[in-house]
Amino acid sequence: MHSNAPPLSLTVVCPLGRPVTTLTRTAKSTVVSLAGDLDAADVRRLRRIVSGELGLRPPALLVDLTDVPFCSARVLKFLAEQADDARAVGVRFAVVAQQRAVLRPLALLGLDRVLPVVGSLDEAVLNARTRRRTAQPIAPPPWLKRTRPLWTNPP
Repeated sequence: MHSNAPPLSLTVVCPLGRPVTTLTRTAKSTVVSLAGDLDAADVRRLRRIVSGELGLRPPALLVDLTDVPFCSARVLKFLAEQADDARAVGVRFAVVAQQRAVLRPLALLGLDRVLPVVGSLDEAVLNARTRRRTAQPIAPPPWLKRTRPLWTNPP
């Protein structure tokens, strides 16, 4: 095989049900792309998909939320839990997002400190291929003011 040949990949699209899910596996990473609103009712299905992929121990597991207009706090907490599980088994994990609907709740809940987020899928895939850490935080957009986590008691 030529060294510059594209890696073998498998893409599966699951348009039925919520959320719409596309699963892409390559030798270097697995990408779970989600589209549509994500709320607490979706956590069970997401757990089955993301935990199942994590169980296969890919080198990197990327959850693409770029087509998600709304993401509930429960889903974000679930993704933070999955990031911890991935770290425990040596799988690099990152969420791809740059829209306010995802970044703002992450910051308000304080999950942006524990959940690796990158700004684009290309960046996440490049990090996975070069074995760079995807846990480097992206620079917050100017509209996102840093606030304390909701559960922190005032001094």
